[in-house]
Amino acid sequence: MSDTTDQASDNITDASTSQDSDVDSHSVCSASDTLSAHISLSGITDKTSLASSVGHGTLLEVTNTALITTSSSPEPDTKNVALGNSNLVTSKGGLLPWGAHKERSPHPSAGPSIDMDIRPGEYVMRSLFADFTIQAEKKIEAVMGESQEKLLSKLLQRGEDLQFDQLLSAFGSVAEHCLPSLLRALFLWYERQMAEVASSEQKKVDPKAKSIINIVSGSTSETFERSEADIQQERRDLAVEFIFCLVLIEVLRQLSFHPGHEDLVQYIENLAFKHFKYRDGIQSGPNAGNIHIIADLYAEVIGALAQSRFMSVRTRFMQELKELRAKDPSPVSTQSIICLLMGMKFFRVKMVPIEEFEASFQFMQECAQYFLEVKDKDIKHALAGLFVEILVPVAATVKNEVNVPCLKNFVEMLYSQTLDASTKSKHRLALFPLITCLLCVS
Repeated sequence: MSDTTDQASDNITDASTSQDSDVDSHSVCSASDTLSAHISLSGITDKTSLASSVGHGTLLEVTNTALITTSSSPEPDTKNVALGNSNLVTSKGGLLPWGAHKERSPHPSAGPSIDMDIRPGEYVMRSLFADFTIQAEKKIEAVMGESQEKLLSKLLQRGEDLQFDQLLSAFGSVAEHCLPSLLRALFLWYERQMAEVASSEQKKVDPKAKSIINIVSGSTSETFERSEADIQQERRDLAVEFIFCLVLIEVLRQLSFHPGHEDLVQYIENLAFKHFKYRDGIQSGPNAGNIHIIADLYAEVIGALAQSRFMSVRTRFMQELKELRAKDPSPVSTQSIICLLMGMKFFRVKMVPIEEFEASFQFMQECAQYFLEVKDKDIKHALAGLFVEILVPVAATVKNEVNVPCLKNFVEMLYSQTLDASTKSKHRLALFPLITCLLCVS
């Protein structure tokens, strides 16, 4: 009897010990899981803080990392996870405007806050443009840090900065849906940059004051030396123009999706044709090469614009040419006409529809008539070069004979006289490429 009692007592004791061991083991596992959850949430918070310092472009990556880290934790404590996520959302204010938490989140990089209670498209556009302003300022600062001899095309052209190229491509994609709003925002940015330049120039000494001083002191020359600050300011101005043109070239490809908006088209035309005007004296300046590069970029802008607003560009070009032809012949007027002609060198003939093709060659016929009438050798050579620039892509595209009356008239108008003129030594180098193009498209 006594042995039976002792055995039962031992069994009870063993069961109690086993239960206590299970409880302790469960407590240890629970504590371990809780600790793991806290570590995971701490990792999320650290990644979120890092994303805040890097920029809003990494928010999606941070969210994905947070999801992966949380899912890898072995059954975390629900209360602690909810608390950690609540703190995360509170710190960021909701990552996307279409999420559950519609609050105001400060923009990680640009500083100004972005209203999260907006449409997704508007949110994307604001984010892209905030990123653009930051990157553009960095590129301008980088240009100012380089030597004066280094051309802007070596520093700012496509292919030099992969991140900026991706941003331009993103602008080109969203422009299909919101080009007018994008252009207005871009114009405001451009005007603000130019206003800063103008305000700084107003603080400089009036150039006329220097010339007056020279006259009073007995100097007959009214020229004055530009300071290093003036040259650097002009270089910054040209860098802004370069970036502005890069964005315009990218987004204007989507202009065909947005009929109308003639005010925006006229704004771009005014800027471009202003850069096609000849300015005497810039050839010897330190920024002469960059000024020519900017003029070429605006010519490319006009080429992109003409793809969807050809009649507007054609009317503006012929109006400018008519005004210059009305002036008395002089070296300045000759160079002014050549600069204007070079502004159209990126114009491309649209092969389809046939109405666009005919309109393009009607414009070419007007230019061909001027080519036959003009006596100035330099203008004639510039027109020949312009025809070659426009006709080479046509010759590369045409597979069969293009038996279109407008093209036949254009070729017949030019070929005979151009062939005769090319026999003269002064015209040979300039006109032989044109004859080749005429034969290719005929």
